[in-house]
Amino acid sequence: MNRPNDDEPILDEAAIQAAMDAHLEMYKGLGTFERFAMFMGVAQLLELGLKNLLIRRFGVDPDSLEIATLGQVRGRLQDNGVRPDFIALLKNVVARRNHMAHRFMADAALTQAMFGKEARFETAELDKGILELANLAVIFEWTEANDAWGVE
Repeated sequence: MNRPNDDEPILDEAAIQAAMDAHLEMYKGLGTFERFAMFMGVAQLLELGLKNLLIRRFGVDPDSLEIATLGQVRGRLQDNGVRPDFIALLKNVVARRNHMAHRFMADAALTQAMFGKEARFETAELDKGILELANLAVIFEWTEANDAWGVE
C-alpha cells in the first residue's frame, strides 16, 4: 500500500497482521520442542538470507561469511549502513536466539531430570522469541521486496 500522494511503499497494519499470521501459522499444533526446533530453523534461514544480502548487495566475499554467526552478520550489516531500525530488531533476535540455543534446552533437560517427563516448564521466552523472529522475518521480506534497506 502507498501513502497518499507518495509512491513510496509502506507496510500498513493490515499487511503486518496478515504476514505475522502467516508466519505464526507454522507453529500451530506443535509441541514445545517442535516449536523450539522451528524457531531455530527459521532463525537459521533468516541468517542465510542476511548472508545472501551481504553478498548480493554489498559485495561481501561469500567465503568470509561461511562460518559467521548471526551476531557477526548483524555487525556486518550495520557496518554497511543497513537501516538502524532493522539492525535494532535484529539485535534483539540475535540475543533471544543465543539465549534459546544455549539455555532453553539445558533448562528443559534439567526440569525433566528433576521433576520427570511430565513436568512442564516455562515457555514464555520461547513464545516471545517466536514473535520477535516472526516480526523480523516480516520486516526482512518487505524490505527485500521493496529494496528499502536504507543504503545508497
